[in-house]
Amino acid sequence: MEIKPENLPPELSADFGRQLAVVSQLYTALLGRLLAPHQLTYGQFALLAHLGRHGGPTRVSDIARAVDLTQSAVTKAVQKFAGLGLVEIARDTVDQRNRPVCITALGLQHLDEVQQAFSPAFAQLLDGWDVAELRRLTGDLTALSARLDAMRQQAAEAEA
Repeated sequence: MEIKPENLPPELSADFGRQLAVVSQLYTALLGRLLAPHQLTYGQFALLAHLGRHGGPTRVSDIARAVDLTQSAVTKAVQKFAGLGLVEIARDTVDQRNRPVCITALGLQHLDEVQQAFSPAFAQLLDGWDVAELRRLTGDLTALSARLDAMRQQAAEAEA
């Protein structure tokens, strides 16, 4: 049976919410431990990963919205990363107030190294899983992420 808002059992909704909260908290804590040796916070990693996925120049305000950080936090992280050569900050030729940010080749390399350092923990986490089950879970998480992102965008548009 396909779930629609009108036929979602309240107890299933509550259980789903609880499990999502537990997974979110445990995964955030795991990432915190994995990122500590790289001197990155979760927010900084999310910013760098967003730039890595996006590819092209991105405004600080758009980054902040995408990774749920304040513009001030994004600006501080971007300045730190620029000093390390991980990102470049440009001038917008149309609007001088805009400072588009791009990840550099060094930034992509650093991001890849950080993500590769997660491998042992992920191998331990996934030990004993069937490959088909993992593929399905990954697909389900991708679909869930897309829906959460769409809801976030709708909320941002409603606030604007």
